Amino acid sequence: MSAFGFISGLAFAYAGWTALSIGMDRHYSDIHGRGKEPDQRTRNQARMTGTLALIATFAICVKLEGWTVGAILCLGTMTAGALLLVLQLTYAPQRVMRAGKAALISGVVLGLCWLA
Repeated sequence: MSAFGFISGLAFAYAGWTALSIGMDRHYSDIHGRGKEPDQRTRNQARMTGTLALIATFAICVKLEGWTVGAILCLGTMTAGALLLVLQLTYAPQRVMRAGKAALISGVVLGLCWLA
């Protein structure tokens, strides 16, 4: 297993869960203040970005370990990414947007380093 590949998968998992949580009313209001709700465009964009990031996590894990172990690695990686997000939503919800964007960018950069 490559460290660049695993960290890239973890970054994509965190970014994916972050994007999916932005599309939910409860988490959006936790981040932006009570009573705020995302508009339909933001909600759809966040859901699409989150779905694509989680698909990228699955693809990276399968490329790392093959179909048999890669699917299990994907579940563990997604669980770790979700745990990181839950902790951040609990203790520092205002920083979730910046951390999610940074995770997405670092996932792309590390993924390119791993593939090169």
